[in-house]
Amino acid sequence: MYQTTKGAVIVGLSALPLEIECYIGNGLPSFTIVGLSSGTETDTRERIRSALKSAGITLPASRITVNIRPIDPRVASLTGAATKILDLPIALLIAACLGLIPGKALSQAVFLGQLSLSGTVKPLYGALSIAGSVSGLDPAPKALYLPLENAREGALCSSLSVCGLHSLSEALQVLTHKIRLEPSHPAEGSEISPGPSLFDSIKGQEIAKHLLVIAASGMHNLLLIGPPGCGKTLLSRCLPSLMPPLSYQEKLELTQIYSCSGLLPAGCSLMTERPFRQPHHSITDQALLGGGLMPKPGEVTLAHKGILFLDEFAEIRRSSLEGLREPLEEHKIRVSRLQGDFVYPADFLLIGAMNPCPCGYFPDKSRCTCSSFRIRQYYQKINSPILDRIDLVLNLRPVDPSDMDKPSVLTFAKAREQILRATRMQQNRFQSGTMYNSRMNVKEIEAFCPLGSTEKNFLAKVMENLSLSMRAYHKLLKTARTLADIDESLTIEREHLIEALQYRYSPSIEDRI
Repeated sequence: MYQTTKGAVIVGLSALPLEIECYIGNGLPSFTIVGLSSGTETDTRERIRSALKSAGITLPASRITVNIRPIDPRVASLTGAATKILDLPIALLIAACLGLIPGKALSQAVFLGQLSLSGTVKPLYGALSIAGSVSGLDPAPKALYLPLENAREGALCSSLSVCGLHSLSEALQVLTHKIRLEPSHPAEGSEISPGPSLFDSIKGQEIAKHLLVIAASGMHNLLLIGPPGCGKTLLSRCLPSLMPPLSYQEKLELTQIYSCSGLLPAGCSLMTERPFRQPHHSITDQALLGGGLMPKPGEVTLAHKGILFLDEFAEIRRSSLEGLREPLEEHKIRVSRLQGDFVYPADFLLIGAMNPCPCGYFPDKSRCTCSSFRIRQYYQKINSPILDRIDLVLNLRPVDPSDMDKPSVLTFAKAREQILRATRMQQNRFQSGTMYNSRMNVKEIEAFCPLGSTEKNFLAKVMENLSLSMRAYHKLLKTARTLADIDESLTIEREHLIEALQYRYSPSIEDRI
Protein backbone atom coordinates (compact mmCIF):
# COMPACT_ATOMS: atom_id res chain seq x y z
CA MET A 1 0.00 0.00 0.00
CA TYR A 2 1.18 3.52 -0.81
CA GLN A 3 0.74 6.76 1.22
CA THR A 4 2.31 10.22 1.17
CA THR A 5 2.52 13.25 3.44
CA LYS A 6 4.37 16.53 3.77
CA GLY A 7 7.32 17.35 6.03
CA ALA A 8 10.14 19.86 6.55
CA VAL A 9 13.67 20.07 7.90
CA ILE A 10 15.68 23.03 9.17
CA VAL A 11 18.47 24.17 6.86
CA GLY A 12 20.29 27.20 8.27
CA LEU A 13 17.58 29.60 9.44
CA SER A 14 14.87 28.39 7.09
CA ALA A 15 12.81 25.25 6.70
CA LEU A 16 13.03 23.15 3.54
CA PRO A 17 9.66 21.53 2.66
CA LEU A 18 9.73 17.84 1.80
CA GLU A 19 7.41 15.17 0.51
CA ILE A 20 7.60 11.81 2.28
CA GLU A 21 6.37 8.61 0.62
CA CYS A 22 5.89 5.15 2.07
CA TYR A 23 5.19 1.84 0.33
CA ILE A 24 4.63 -1.51 1.99
CA GLY A 25 4.56 -4.49 -0.37
CA ASN A 26 5.62 -8.05 -0.88
CA GLY A 27 9.25 -9.03 -0.67
CA LEU A 28 11.90 -9.98 1.81
CA PRO A 29 11.25 -8.29 5.20
CA SER A 30 13.14 -5.00 5.26
CA PHE A 31 12.79 -1.37 6.35
CA THR A 32 14.59 1.10 4.08
CA ILE A 33 14.64 4.92 4.20
CA VAL A 34 15.81 6.57 0.98
CA GLY A 35 17.06 10.17 0.95
CA LEU A 36 19.06 10.27 4.19
CA SER A 37 22.69 9.46 4.89
CA SER A 38 23.36 5.84 5.93
CA GLY A 39 24.09 6.60 9.58
CA THR A 40 21.04 8.82 9.92
CA GLU A 41 18.83 6.21 8.23
CA THR A 42 19.84 3.51 10.71
CA ASP A 43 19.14 5.71 13.75
CA THR A 44 15.77 6.87 12.39
CA ARG A 45 14.68 3.33 11.54
CA GLU A 46 15.39 1.98 15.02
CA ARG A 47 13.64 4.88 16.80
CA ILE A 48 10.53 4.48 14.66
CA ARG A 49 10.44 0.70 15.10
CA SER A 50 10.57 1.02 18.90
CA ALA A 51 8.07 3.94 19.05
CA LEU A 52 5.54 2.04 16.94
CA LYS A 53 5.88 -1.01 19.16
CA SER A 54 5.28 1.18 22.24
CA ALA A 55 2.08 2.42 20.56
CA GLY A 56 0.92 -1.18 20.01
CA ILE A 57 1.92 -1.45 16.33
CA THR A 58 4.21 -4.23 15.15
CA LEU A 59 5.91 -3.91 11.78
CA PRO A 60 4.78 -6.63 9.35
CA ALA A 61 7.14 -9.11 7.71
CA SER A 62 7.01 -7.13 4.48
CA ARG A 63 9.18 -4.83 2.43
CA ILE A 64 8.83 -1.25 3.81
CA THR A 65 10.31 1.56 1.74
CA VAL A 66 10.23 5.23 2.77
CA ASN A 67 11.35 7.90 0.30
CA ILE A 68 12.11 11.52 1.17
CA ARG A 69 11.72 13.95 -1.76
CA PRO A 70 13.27 16.08 -3.09
CA ILE A 71 16.61 14.32 -2.71
CA ASP A 72 18.46 17.55 -2.02
CA PRO A 73 22.21 17.57 -1.22
CA ARG A 74 21.46 19.85 1.73
CA VAL A 75 19.10 17.22 3.17
CA ALA A 76 21.37 14.28 2.41
CA SER A 77 24.23 15.87 4.34
CA LEU A 78 22.17 16.76 7.40
CA THR A 79 23.08 15.06 10.65
CA GLY A 80 20.70 12.90 12.63
CA ALA A 81 19.90 15.79 14.98
CA ALA A 82 18.40 17.80 12.09
CA THR A 83 16.38 14.95 10.55
CA LYS A 84 14.93 13.52 13.76
CA ILE A 85 11.82 15.67 13.28
CA LEU A 86 10.84 13.31 10.43
CA ASP A 87 10.33 10.43 12.88
CA LEU A 88 6.67 11.25 13.53
CA PRO A 89 5.48 11.64 9.92
CA ILE A 90 7.29 8.45 8.86
CA ALA A 91 5.73 6.48 11.72
CA LEU A 92 2.26 7.80 10.83
CA LEU A 93 2.81 6.95 7.14
CA ILE A 94 3.58 3.36 8.09
CA ALA A 95 0.41 3.24 10.21
CA ALA A 96 -1.60 4.61 7.26
CA CYS A 97 -0.13 2.02 4.89
CA LEU A 98 -1.18 -0.68 7.38
CA GLY A 99 -4.75 0.68 7.29
CA LEU A 100 -4.73 1.80 10.94
CA ILE A 101 -5.48 5.46 10.10
CA PRO A 102 -7.14 7.06 7.07
CA GLY A 103 -4.62 8.27 4.52
CA LYS A 104 -6.82 11.22 3.53
CA ALA A 105 -6.66 12.65 7.06
CA LEU A 106 -2.88 12.41 7.00
CA SER A 107 -2.69 14.30 3.70
CA GLN A 108 -4.67 17.24 5.13
CA ALA A 109 -2.30 17.95 8.02
CA VAL A 110 1.44 18.02 8.70
CA PHE A 111 2.94 16.18 11.68
CA LEU A 112 6.54 16.80 12.76
CA GLY A 113 8.56 15.74 15.78
CA GLN A 114 11.28 13.48 17.08
CA LEU A 115 10.13 10.23 18.68
CA SER A 116 11.63 8.68 21.78
CA LEU A 117 11.77 4.90 22.12
CA SER A 118 8.62 5.08 24.27
CA GLY A 119 6.69 6.99 21.59
CA THR A 120 6.85 10.41 23.26
CA VAL A 121 7.21 13.38 20.90
CA LYS A 122 10.32 15.38 21.80
CA PRO A 123 10.83 19.13 21.21
CA LEU A 124 12.39 20.34 17.98
CA TYR A 125 14.33 23.36 16.74
CA GLY A 126 12.99 26.05 14.41
CA ALA A 127 9.24 25.70 15.02
CA LEU A 128 8.54 29.22 13.71
CA SER A 129 10.50 28.61 10.49
CA ILE A 130 8.74 25.27 10.03
CA ALA A 131 5.31 26.85 10.46
CA GLY A 132 6.15 29.54 7.90
CA SER A 133 7.36 26.93 5.41
CA VAL A 134 4.34 24.66 5.89
CA SER A 135 1.87 27.57 5.52
CA GLY A 136 3.33 28.24 2.06
CA LEU A 137 2.64 24.73 0.74
CA ASP A 138 0.20 24.28 -2.13
CA PRO A 139 -2.35 23.14 -1.22
CA ALA A 140 -1.99 24.54 2.28
CA PRO A 141 -2.66 21.98 5.06
CA LYS A 142 -5.50 22.53 7.48
CA ALA A 143 -3.29 22.16 10.55
CA LEU A 144 0.27 21.65 11.75
CA TYR A 145 0.98 19.33 14.68
CA LEU A 146 4.18 19.96 16.62
CA PRO A 147 5.59 18.80 19.97
CA LEU A 148 3.68 20.34 22.86
CA GLU A 149 6.67 22.48 23.92
CA ASN A 150 6.90 24.09 20.45
CA ALA A 151 3.22 24.70 19.72
CA ARG A 152 3.04 28.28 21.02
CA GLU A 153 6.11 29.25 19.06
CA GLY A 154 4.71 27.73 15.87
CA ALA A 155 1.40 29.52 16.47
CA LEU A 156 3.21 32.83 15.93
CA CYS A 157 2.63 32.07 12.24
CA SER A 158 -0.89 33.51 12.18
CA SER A 159 -1.90 31.92 8.86
CA LEU A 160 -1.81 28.37 10.24
CA SER A 161 -3.59 26.40 12.94
CA VAL A 162 -0.90 24.81 15.17
CA CYS A 163 -1.63 22.13 17.76
CA GLY A 164 0.64 20.51 20.33
CA LEU A 165 1.18 16.75 20.59
CA HIS A 166 2.47 14.70 23.50
CA SER A 167 2.97 11.26 21.94
CA LEU A 168 2.62 9.07 18.87
CA SER A 169 -0.46 7.41 20.42
CA GLU A 170 -2.10 10.85 20.73
CA ALA A 171 -1.38 11.56 17.05
CA LEU A 172 -3.01 8.25 16.10
CA GLN A 173 -6.10 9.14 18.13
CA VAL A 174 -6.31 12.55 16.44
CA LEU A 175 -6.19 10.96 12.98
CA THR A 176 -8.85 8.38 13.87
CA HIS A 177 -11.07 11.19 15.27
CA LYS A 178 -11.07 9.77 18.80
CA ILE A 179 -9.85 13.05 20.26
CA ARG A 180 -9.68 16.66 19.06
CA LEU A 181 -6.89 19.03 20.00
CA GLU A 182 -7.48 22.76 20.36
CA PRO A 183 -5.13 25.09 18.44
CA SER A 184 -2.44 26.72 20.54
CA HIS A 185 -2.41 30.45 21.16
CA PRO A 186 0.59 32.49 19.96
CA ALA A 187 3.29 33.13 22.53
CA GLU A 188 3.22 36.49 24.24
CA GLY A 189 6.11 38.17 25.96
CA SER A 190 6.60 41.26 28.05
CA GLU A 191 9.61 43.54 27.98
CA ILE A 192 11.98 42.72 30.84
CA SER A 193 14.59 45.41 31.33
CA PRO A 194 17.74 45.02 33.44
CA GLY A 195 16.59 48.24 35.10
CA PRO A 196 18.13 51.64 35.66
CA SER A 197 20.25 50.67 38.64
CA LEU A 198 23.16 49.43 36.48
CA PHE A 199 23.42 52.68 34.53
CA ASP A 200 22.88 54.93 37.55
CA SER A 201 25.47 53.02 39.59
CA ILE A 202 28.30 54.09 37.26
CA LYS A 203 30.35 56.82 38.89
CA GLY A 204 32.04 59.43 36.74
CA GLN A 205 32.55 58.62 33.03
CA GLU A 206 29.88 61.15 32.01
CA ILE A 207 31.30 61.46 28.49
CA ALA A 208 31.21 57.68 28.07
CA LYS A 209 27.59 57.59 29.23
CA HIS A 210 26.73 60.30 26.70
CA LEU A 211 28.36 58.20 23.98
CA LEU A 212 26.15 55.27 24.99
CA VAL A 213 23.14 57.50 24.35
CA ILE A 214 24.47 58.41 20.89
CA ALA A 215 25.25 54.76 20.07
CA ALA A 216 21.82 53.53 21.19
CA SER A 217 19.97 56.37 19.45
CA GLY A 218 21.40 55.77 15.99
CA MET A 219 22.94 52.26 16.25
CA HIS A 220 26.46 53.66 15.94
CA ASN A 221 29.41 51.31 16.48
CA LEU A 222 31.58 52.22 19.47
CA LEU A 223 35.17 51.49 20.54
CA LEU A 224 36.16 52.05 24.18
CA ILE A 225 39.89 52.29 24.97
CA GLY A 226 41.03 52.43 28.58
CA PRO A 227 43.01 50.77 31.39
CA PRO A 228 41.68 47.75 33.29
CA GLY A 229 38.90 48.56 35.72
CA CYS A 230 37.83 51.89 34.21
CA GLY A 231 34.33 50.56 33.42
CA LYS A 232 34.43 49.47 29.76
CA THR A 233 32.50 46.24 30.31
CA LEU A 234 30.06 47.77 32.79
CA LEU A 235 29.25 50.60 30.39
CA SER A 236 28.67 48.14 27.55
CA ARG A 237 26.32 46.01 29.62
CA CYS A 238 24.09 49.05 30.13
CA LEU A 239 23.26 49.35 26.44
CA PRO A 240 20.49 46.68 26.13
CA SER A 241 18.38 48.45 28.76
CA LEU A 242 18.93 51.83 27.09
CA MET A 243 17.98 50.77 23.56
CA PRO A 244 14.40 51.22 22.30
CA PRO A 245 12.08 48.21 22.64
CA LEU A 246 11.91 45.64 19.88
CA SER A 247 9.11 45.79 17.34
CA TYR A 248 6.96 42.69 16.89
CA GLN A 249 8.65 41.89 13.58
CA GLU A 250 12.08 42.13 15.24
CA LYS A 251 10.92 39.76 17.98
CA LEU A 252 9.88 37.23 15.33
CA GLU A 253 13.25 37.54 13.58
CA LEU A 254 15.14 36.93 16.82
CA THR A 255 12.88 34.03 17.78
CA GLN A 256 13.51 32.40 14.41
CA ILE A 257 17.29 32.78 14.73
CA TYR A 258 17.53 31.45 18.28
CA SER A 259 15.03 28.67 17.70
CA CYS A 260 16.82 27.35 14.59
CA SER A 261 20.13 27.57 16.48
CA GLY A 262 18.72 25.60 19.42
CA LEU A 263 19.41 28.52 21.79
CA LEU A 264 15.88 29.61 22.62
CA PRO A 265 15.72 29.79 26.44
CA ALA A 266 13.75 27.03 28.17
CA GLY A 267 10.08 27.96 28.50
CA CYS A 268 10.48 30.91 26.11
CA SER A 269 8.46 30.93 22.88
CA LEU A 270 9.06 34.55 21.87
CA MET A 271 12.24 36.59 22.23
CA THR A 272 11.42 39.97 23.78
CA GLU A 273 14.85 41.34 24.77
CA ARG A 274 17.68 42.55 22.62
CA PRO A 275 20.54 40.03 22.73
CA PHE A 276 23.87 40.88 24.32
CA ARG A 277 26.57 38.58 22.99
CA GLN A 278 30.01 38.62 24.59
CA PRO A 279 32.25 35.95 23.01
CA HIS A 280 35.73 35.30 24.36
CA HIS A 281 38.58 37.00 22.53
CA SER A 282 39.96 33.59 21.47
CA ILE A 283 36.83 32.94 19.36
CA THR A 284 37.38 31.24 16.00
CA ASP A 285 36.33 32.68 12.65
CA GLN A 286 33.64 30.02 12.30
CA ALA A 287 32.13 30.72 15.71
CA LEU A 288 32.12 34.48 15.12
CA LEU A 289 30.91 34.60 11.52
CA GLY A 290 29.12 31.27 11.10
CA GLY A 291 30.12 28.10 9.34
CA GLY A 292 30.46 24.36 9.58
CA LEU A 293 29.63 21.51 7.18
CA MET A 294 26.03 22.70 7.23
CA PRO A 295 26.66 26.35 8.18
CA LYS A 296 25.23 27.46 11.49
CA PRO A 297 24.76 31.10 12.52
CA GLY A 298 27.72 32.70 14.27
CA GLU A 299 27.88 35.39 16.95
CA VAL A 300 27.28 38.16 14.41
CA THR A 301 23.89 36.61 13.64
CA LEU A 302 23.05 35.77 17.25
CA ALA A 303 23.64 39.46 18.03
CA HIS A 304 21.07 40.51 15.38
CA LYS A 305 19.08 43.57 16.56
CA GLY A 306 21.22 43.65 19.68
CA ILE A 307 24.78 44.11 20.93
CA LEU A 308 27.96 42.31 19.91
CA PHE A 309 30.47 43.14 22.63
CA LEU A 310 34.06 42.24 21.74
CA ASP A 311 36.26 42.65 24.78
CA GLU A 312 40.03 42.63 24.33
CA PHE A 313 39.39 43.88 20.79
CA ALA A 314 43.06 43.99 19.82
CA GLU A 315 43.61 40.38 21.01
CA ILE A 316 41.02 38.88 18.65
CA ARG A 317 42.67 37.08 15.73
CA ARG A 318 43.10 39.31 12.71
CA SER A 319 41.18 37.05 10.32
CA SER A 320 38.10 37.26 12.57
CA LEU A 321 38.24 41.05 12.65
CA GLU A 322 38.70 41.11 8.88
CA GLY A 323 35.57 38.99 8.56
CA LEU A 324 33.55 41.71 10.27
CA ARG A 325 33.94 44.07 7.32
CA GLU A 326 30.95 42.89 5.29
CA PRO A 327 28.53 42.38 8.22
CA LEU A 328 29.28 45.89 9.53
CA GLU A 329 28.62 47.39 6.11
CA GLU A 330 25.84 45.21 4.67
CA HIS A 331 24.24 44.01 7.96
CA LYS A 332 24.15 40.43 6.69
CA ILE A 333 26.70 37.70 6.09
CA ARG A 334 27.03 35.18 3.29
CA VAL A 335 28.55 31.80 4.11
CA SER A 336 29.47 29.69 1.07
CA ARG A 337 29.86 25.94 1.32
CA LEU A 338 29.72 22.96 -1.02
CA GLN A 339 25.99 22.56 -0.29
CA GLY A 340 25.26 26.15 -1.38
CA ASP A 341 25.28 29.75 -0.19
CA PHE A 342 23.65 30.70 3.09
CA VAL A 343 22.76 34.32 3.86
CA TYR A 344 22.18 35.15 7.54
CA PRO A 345 21.07 38.49 9.03
CA ALA A 346 23.72 40.38 11.02
CA ASP A 347 22.28 43.80 11.89
CA PHE A 348 23.99 44.43 15.22
CA LEU A 349 25.58 47.23 17.23
CA LEU A 350 29.30 46.57 17.67
CA ILE A 351 30.92 47.60 20.96
CA GLY A 352 34.66 47.02 21.14
CA ALA A 353 36.75 47.38 24.29
CA MET A 354 40.53 47.26 24.55
CA ASN A 355 43.45 48.34 26.70
CA PRO A 356 45.65 51.25 25.58
CA CYS A 357 48.69 48.96 25.44
CA PRO A 358 49.60 45.28 26.07
CA CYS A 359 50.07 45.84 29.82
CA GLY A 360 47.04 48.15 29.96
CA TYR A 361 48.39 51.24 31.74
CA PHE A 362 49.75 53.58 29.05
CA PRO A 363 50.33 56.57 29.32
CA ASP A 364 50.95 56.12 33.06
CA LYS A 365 54.74 55.74 32.87
CA SER A 366 54.90 54.75 36.54
CA ARG A 367 52.94 51.56 35.74
CA CYS A 368 53.31 51.00 31.98
CA THR A 369 56.16 48.68 31.01
CA CYS A 370 55.55 48.66 27.23
CA SER A 371 57.96 50.06 24.67
CA SER A 372 56.80 52.31 21.85
CA PHE A 373 57.40 49.45 19.40
CA ARG A 374 55.18 47.07 21.39
CA ILE A 375 52.38 49.64 21.61
CA ARG A 376 52.49 50.33 17.86
CA GLN A 377 52.53 46.61 17.16
CA TYR A 378 49.53 46.21 19.47
CA TYR A 379 47.50 48.79 17.52
CA GLN A 380 48.50 47.40 14.15
CA LYS A 381 46.32 44.36 14.86
CA ILE A 382 43.32 46.60 14.11
CA ASN A 383 43.60 47.78 10.53
CA SER A 384 42.13 50.93 9.00
CA PRO A 385 39.16 49.30 7.18
CA ILE A 386 37.77 48.09 10.51
CA LEU A 387 38.36 51.42 12.26
CA ASP A 388 36.72 53.13 9.28
CA ARG A 389 33.51 51.26 10.13
CA ILE A 390 33.45 52.40 13.76
CA ASP A 391 31.62 55.70 14.34
CA LEU A 392 32.64 56.54 17.91
CA VAL A 393 36.00 56.10 19.66
CA LEU A 394 36.60 57.13 23.26
CA ASN A 395 39.77 57.07 25.34
CA LEU A 396 38.67 56.41 28.93
CA ARG A 397 40.54 57.41 32.06
CA PRO A 398 40.34 55.80 35.51
CA VAL A 399 37.55 57.26 37.63
CA ASP A 400 38.68 60.18 39.78
CA PRO A 401 38.09 59.40 43.49
CA SER A 402 36.50 62.84 43.85
CA ASP A 403 33.73 61.75 41.44
CA MET A 404 32.65 58.81 43.60
CA ASP A 405 30.29 60.91 45.73
CA LYS A 406 29.03 63.21 42.99
CA PRO A 407 25.51 62.59 41.63
CA SER A 408 25.32 61.53 37.98
CA VAL A 409 24.61 64.33 35.53
CA LEU A 410 23.08 61.88 33.03
CA THR A 411 20.61 59.55 34.76
CA PHE A 412 19.01 56.46 33.28
CA ALA A 413 15.64 58.21 32.97
CA LYS A 414 17.15 61.17 31.13
CA ALA A 415 19.25 58.97 28.85
CA ARG A 416 16.27 56.77 28.01
CA GLU A 417 14.15 59.84 27.23
CA GLN A 418 16.79 61.20 24.85
CA ILE A 419 17.11 57.87 23.06
CA LEU A 420 13.36 57.38 22.61
CA ARG A 421 12.99 60.96 21.38
CA ALA A 422 15.76 60.47 18.82
CA THR A 423 14.39 57.14 17.60
CA ARG A 424 10.89 58.63 17.19
CA MET A 425 12.35 61.35 14.98
CA GLN A 426 14.07 58.69 12.87
CA GLN A 427 10.87 56.67 12.54
CA ASN A 428 9.00 59.77 11.36
CA ARG A 429 11.79 60.60 8.91
CA PHE A 430 12.26 57.27 7.14
CA GLN A 431 9.51 55.72 5.06
CA SER A 432 11.62 52.82 3.74
CA GLY A 433 13.07 49.86 5.59
CA THR A 434 15.70 52.10 7.19
CA MET A 435 15.18 52.51 10.94
CA TYR A 436 18.35 54.20 12.23
CA ASN A 437 20.61 57.00 11.03
CA SER A 438 23.63 54.71 10.85
CA ARG A 439 21.78 52.54 8.31
CA MET A 440 21.15 55.36 5.79
CA ASN A 441 22.28 54.80 2.21
CA VAL A 442 23.85 57.50 0.03
CA LYS A 443 20.54 58.78 -1.33
CA GLU A 444 19.06 59.03 2.16
CA ILE A 445 22.15 60.89 3.39
CA GLU A 446 21.70 63.42 0.59
CA ALA A 447 18.01 63.79 1.40
CA PHE A 448 18.12 63.93 5.20
CA CYS A 449 21.56 65.40 5.97
CA PRO A 450 21.56 68.75 4.14
CA LEU A 451 24.27 71.19 5.18
CA GLY A 452 24.39 74.98 5.08
CA SER A 453 27.24 76.80 3.35
CA THR A 454 29.12 77.28 6.65
CA GLU A 455 28.87 73.58 7.51
CA LYS A 456 29.89 72.54 3.97
CA ASN A 457 33.01 74.70 4.05
CA PHE A 458 33.93 73.42 7.50
CA LEU A 459 33.52 69.79 6.48
CA ALA A 460 35.50 70.35 3.27
CA LYS A 461 38.47 71.59 5.30
CA VAL A 462 38.16 68.61 7.63
CA MET A 463 38.15 66.20 4.68
CA GLU A 464 41.29 67.81 3.29
CA ASN A 465 43.22 68.05 6.55
CA LEU A 466 42.40 64.53 7.79
CA SER A 467 42.40 62.84 4.33
CA LEU A 468 39.07 61.17 5.08
CA SER A 469 37.56 58.51 2.85
CA MET A 470 34.02 58.87 1.53
CA ARG A 471 32.91 56.18 3.98
CA ALA A 472 34.34 58.23 6.85
CA TYR A 473 32.65 61.34 5.43
CA HIS A 474 29.27 59.58 5.40
CA LYS A 475 29.87 58.19 8.89
CA LEU A 476 30.46 61.71 10.19
CA LEU A 477 27.22 62.94 8.64
CA LYS A 478 25.25 60.01 10.10
CA THR A 479 26.64 60.63 13.59
CA ALA A 480 25.97 64.37 13.29
CA ARG A 481 22.40 63.58 12.22
CA THR A 482 21.91 61.53 15.39
CA LEU A 483 23.37 64.32 17.54
CA ALA A 484 20.91 66.73 15.93
CA ASP A 485 18.03 64.33 16.66
CA ILE A 486 19.04 64.13 20.32
CA ASP A 487 18.94 67.94 20.43
CA GLU A 488 15.61 67.90 18.53
CA SER A 489 17.18 69.95 15.75
CA LEU A 490 15.78 69.62 12.24
CA THR A 491 19.09 70.63 10.67
CA ILE A 492 22.71 69.61 11.25
CA GLU A 493 24.58 72.50 12.81
CA ARG A 494 28.32 73.16 12.94
CA GLU A 495 28.51 72.11 16.61
CA HIS A 496 27.03 68.73 15.70
CA LEU A 497 29.79 68.19 13.13
CA ILE A 498 32.45 69.28 15.62
CA GLU A 499 31.13 66.91 18.27
CA ALA A 500 30.99 64.02 15.78
CA LEU A 501 34.60 64.75 14.80
CA GLN A 502 35.66 64.94 18.44
CA TYR A 503 34.28 61.46 19.20
CA ARG A 504 35.90 59.89 16.15
CA TYR A 505 39.05 61.83 15.28
CA SER A 506 40.31 63.21 18.57
CA PRO A 507 44.07 62.63 19.18
CA SER A 508 44.46 58.91 19.72
CA ILE A 509 46.72 57.14 22.14
CA GLU A 510 48.97 56.08 19.29
CA ASP A 511 49.55 59.75 18.39
CA ARG A 512 50.96 60.36 21.87
CA ILE A 513 53.52 57.54 21.79
